[in-house]
Amino acid sequence: MSDTYTQSSMDEEIARSQAFRELSRKERDEDQKIERERSHQLMRDLAEPFPVEMERTVTKSGVALTYIPVSEVINRLNRVFGVTGWSSEILRCERDQHDPDFVVAHVRLTVLQPQDVFSATQAIYRDGIGGQKIKRSRKDNEIIDLGDEMKGAVSDALKKAAQQFGVGLYLARDVEAIEIDEAMHATPAPKQSEPIVAKDASAYEKFMTLRGQLEPQQVDQLRKFWDDWSGGRPVPKKNDFTDEELRVLTTECVRLLFGAEYASAIPTDTDE
Repeated sequence: MSDTYTQSSMDEEIARSQAFRELSRKERDEDQKIERERSHQLMRDLAEPFPVEMERTVTKSGVALTYIPVSEVINRLNRVFGVTGWSSEILRCERDQHDPDFVVAHVRLTVLQPQDVFSATQAIYRDGIGGQKIKRSRKDNEIIDLGDEMKGAVSDALKKAAQQFGVGLYLARDVEAIEIDEAMHATPAPKQSEPIVAKDASAYEKFMTLRGQLEPQQVDQLRKFWDDWSGGRPVPKKNDFTDEELRVLTTECVRLLFGAEYASAIPTDTDE
């Protein structure tokens, strides 16, 4: 009787322990899912392009550059992190030792983010280096306003630090790199009964049209296919694809979407 009771108690304890571990695993997986979603939303909020009305243009060395005023960068940080969720510290701001006609600033941007739903916040920081050329009077070559140049250098450094969190990063990225990145992470379009490929579209447009119809799991399969087929080469930019690469990727997209029988119907170079 005692042995039976003891064995029964042990079985119940083991069952409870297994149930607790399973519940803990599910809760942990759910917490990780929530954290991933929160992290992705945070990235989207930070990297959201600014309205064109907020953009400004400055010409340097004959090249027109687009920038965002520091006031709008600060407003973005306040909106995303809250006014008490971030801070900046000027680590250095002085005239450059090698070129005294420039002011150089080093700014540290710190944000406070929760590690998870049960933990306290952690401090994450990024450093930025900015500079400003000192303006002089044409009349007597005297410095017009050194304080204003220091303020400009600090503002530039703060924007460089915020850029590492994604704020205004699109202004520094290659247009084609952004286009491909957005396409590879785009929300999949509804599946169609037949491939949606315009007959008069370019080979690249055909590939991107099909790519937009893939489910996330199929996108991962397409990336793996590219890594295996190309030997691990980076995905080319829009104008760097060869005809063979586009044909192979288009065929793989069709296979993922509609099966091998459709993919085999796509003409190869030797069929044309």
